[in-house]
Amino acid sequence: MQHSRFKPRNSAIRQATAILISLTMAAAANQAMAQSNATTTIYGEVASPAGATVVLENLDTGAQRTLTPDASGRYVANSMPPGRYALRMLRGGAVQDTREIEAVIGSGAEVNFGVKQGDGQTVVVRAARTYIDVSNTNNGVVFTAKELNKLPVANDVASVVQLTPGVARGTNSQYGNAPSIGGSGQSENAFYINGFPVTNILTQVGASELPFGAISNMQVLTGGYGSEFGRSTGGVVNITTKSGGNDFHIGGKLSTIPSGLRGSQQNTYYPNTGANPDTDGKLLYWNKDNNSTSKVAGVYASGPIIQNKLFAFIGLERTRTNGEGIAATSDASAASLKGGWSTSQSTVDRGLFKLDYNLTADHHFEYTKLYDRTKVFSQAFGFDYATLSHNNVAASAGETTVNCCGSSSAPGSNVDIYKYTGYLTDNLTVTALYGKSRTSHSRTPVGYDPSLPQISTGATVQVPGISYPVPQTVTGNLVDTASRDSQKAKRLDLEYRLGDHSLRGGIDRIDVDSMVGFSLAGGYRWTYRKAADPTRTINGANETPAQGGGYGTQGYYVSRDVYSNLANPTSEQSAQYIQDHWQVTPRVLLDLGLRREQFTNYTSTGEAFISQRNMIAPRLGATWDYNGDGSLKLFANAGRYHLPVPSNLSSNMAAPFTSTSQFFTYTGVDPTTGAPTGLHAIGNPYSANNAYGQSRDAREVTAIGLKPLSQDELSLGFEKAFNKNLVAGASLLYRRMNDTNDDTCDQRPIDAWAARNNVDTSKWGGFQCAIINPGRDNSLWINFADGAGLRRVDITAAEWGDPKPERTYKALNFFVEHPFSNGWYGKVTYTLSALKGNMEGQTDTIGGGDVGLTVSDDHKELMYNAYGYLPGDHRHAIKAYGYMQITPEWMVGGNLALTSGAPRNCIGELPADLKFDNDYGAAYFYCNGVATPRGSQGRLPWQAQVDLNMAYLPRFAKGLSLKVDVFNLLNRTTIQRYNETREDGGAISRTYLQVTSRTAPRSVRLTAEYEF
Repeated sequence: MQHSRFKPRNSAIRQATAILISLTMAAAANQAMAQSNATTTIYGEVASPAGATVVLENLDTGAQRTLTPDASGRYVANSMPPGRYALRMLRGGAVQDTREIEAVIGSGAEVNFGVKQGDGQTVVVRAARTYIDVSNTNNGVVFTAKELNKLPVANDVASVVQLTPGVARGTNSQYGNAPSIGGSGQSENAFYINGFPVTNILTQVGASELPFGAISNMQVLTGGYGSEFGRSTGGVVNITTKSGGNDFHIGGKLSTIPSGLRGSQQNTYYPNTGANPDTDGKLLYWNKDNNSTSKVAGVYASGPIIQNKLFAFIGLERTRTNGEGIAATSDASAASLKGGWSTSQSTVDRGLFKLDYNLTADHHFEYTKLYDRTKVFSQAFGFDYATLSHNNVAASAGETTVNCCGSSSAPGSNVDIYKYTGYLTDNLTVTALYGKSRTSHSRTPVGYDPSLPQISTGATVQVPGISYPVPQTVTGNLVDTASRDSQKAKRLDLEYRLGDHSLRGGIDRIDVDSMVGFSLAGGYRWTYRKAADPTRTINGANETPAQGGGYGTQGYYVSRDVYSNLANPTSEQSAQYIQDHWQVTPRVLLDLGLRREQFTNYTSTGEAFISQRNMIAPRLGATWDYNGDGSLKLFANAGRYHLPVPSNLSSNMAAPFTSTSQFFTYTGVDPTTGAPTGLHAIGNPYSANNAYGQSRDAREVTAIGLKPLSQDELSLGFEKAFNKNLVAGASLLYRRMNDTNDDTCDQRPIDAWAARNNVDTSKWGGFQCAIINPGRDNSLWINFADGAGLRRVDITAAEWGDPKPERTYKALNFFVEHPFSNGWYGKVTYTLSALKGNMEGQTDTIGGGDVGLTVSDDHKELMYNAYGYLPGDHRHAIKAYGYMQITPEWMVGGNLALTSGAPRNCIGELPADLKFDNDYGAAYFYCNGVATPRGSQGRLPWQAQVDLNMAYLPRFAKGLSLKVDVFNLLNRTTIQRYNETREDGGAISRTYLQVTSRTAPRSVRLTAEYEF
């Protein structure tokens, strides 16, 4: 039954619970530390621990935690909220030293206290914090709110992620601005806010966002993350939000990116192909007048509700953008040019409300409310290429969308997160999280009345003398009004220090439930018709029009058409993990982890069509504090990572589909609605393709025993602090894809199997595609409509003809960093990398396709010559960012990105000897009948972007900040992508090597902020 799909899998829960309980059954001793996905760790040593205690006080909330160092002087505070802390070392109740630190998400902050005895008194001689975090093996960076405020970066998560080494921008607009991290596809990242997953529920592309000013810490993990993280083969973006404290703060900001300060977009011209004289070099799109203006207004407030106990933070932001631009080509038809100029007005509302309650010093409760909604009104007007101008004649009344539509659209969110942290002892910490998210999607044309059916009519099908009004102004399909996404997430983690081990284990589960699809505007359509011979039975009817009476005697009749594709895909993702942070020696830390995952995807009727169980992902990491003082760290890690199949795959492969028509005769037409009256049914609902609202049999959708997309990873590196002003390091990262999931639509191997096994396929409707593991033997269940029901069809990898998926990423990363001191901060990174293989993953830059349903493996010929440098390969990438306090009133910041160009391809038709019926035309790695291997056609140009800002903080108005950010200062609109399809019906396509994407021109953001 459908409701059973959300029941916990008791065996897995019992096993994981047993593991967690076992962690607590011993005593603690030496130092080892672990970080959860939304907290930090503070640790260190006291040289003479006898009689000493260490008190940690959160400087914002006043919350305190007291720890007693062990016999060797070590202390560890796990699962601490990120923030500013004062650490006091006490002896005999007297404070002997105090130090302040800022602890950031997912990292360890080390503070050591050294003492010597003299004249019977204790004298503090050292209290230090190391410059390098030697407590974890993660690869990545952390950005704090202060840093984000000082850097010239767009106010969205994806733009901040781009500052990180090994991150590239996707250039297929189908997948939006979601980043590619470490050679992965754009759907392979995991996003968290305060420990709750906010990755796009339906497609896994991108994530819900929060007010930018509400970010406290943003951690970007590009590899090496431990077993507590899963559902990602790319990167992890881990965000914690600001919280209230004992001081009241109220502030606001106004920001604008005016069109008048933007650089002009370049026009698009037909390429010079040498084979199309009518179009070569001619104007294709007039982009010069494209423009947009954005305005942002934000307010923030925080403070205590109960001093030292209950705190609140609220942040609200609204962004309004008005844009307009060309929407039709220069050779478009007159009808298309009537809507050749597009305008849009978007409103993005984001809000965050955070409550923090310290019941006692050992029990902390959090509540987070997150809201994200994008509403867009768009309308089309006429454009005249003769005068290169648009007019004010509307082609339509326009339409409004909310969190819609397509993979690149903002998913939106309405999230509630509840979290508890308990410091049960100095050694035992428990955290529990529950959250739920929901969002709806809609597309509503102006003037649309959902109660009015569509009317399709014409002069030749109308009864003379009868009026046929058409009040429904909207035709075609609309996003179904029931479209929405929701998820529930539960998580339990325990941390326990046992001797030299810090043990961490947990269980989590995510239940996803979506409604996705479309239906005819108005719900159905009346289509007026006329039969040439009223006495002949119509296909799909059981009476003739004449027998139906009314106007049917003259041949006039009507059909009630229903067309919808509304799916209810659901999925269950659960995991159990254990992690041992083992301090083998005072200088060597091993991070030993094991993760067990289960992914199950269900059809709309609750049948499991993908069930991937008992996926084991070992993780191993090590750090060596070479000098023992945090000045030189050597690290290495290795692990396996799995990725679930997005829910949208069910909506494409196993959705209920209805396409029926029912015929009637009629005696009149309603003068208001245009609907027929006096109806007499001459048939039942009829579907020519048997689409009566049923789903495909779940067993036919996927291969038996489908393996998940998985990836193995190995990395090693070092970090060296030369002094307090200079830190440098290097790391090597290697990633290799093991398997992937993709659809195949090739019927030929199945026909061959049926012929070998003497199966009658004369009544079979044909193969409708299925999800397989490319490059492996795959077995399918298929009903050949021969009366034998489902048959198991075993086809070898050789018979399918698809090669095993390959994707390897090799990167050598270098960095030099100047920590903030002497009034400035700076970091420079260089990445030398190679991304090679025969497929990108769940997304496809070249061919496109829904996530998890790329074109790549539809049939074997698509993979011929497919091995080479992938579209995300950028051999060299130099990134630099920093800021400087020139005077107390003036600050400047900068951001530089230099990236070598991606490889180019030539896509064309199969050679004559390889062509077959229903091949895909110009979709193969062949041009002019000659093999053109992937990435063999040279490179795109280097991308170079310089962003600068300057902020003025006047002394006469404390709390006021006036800032100007200039993005793409040099206004270089470099080509990012060409149309790589060379052939069109055997001839050279007139759009071959047409520019389809450029970097955005220069823009300027003006911001005023005030806090008091």
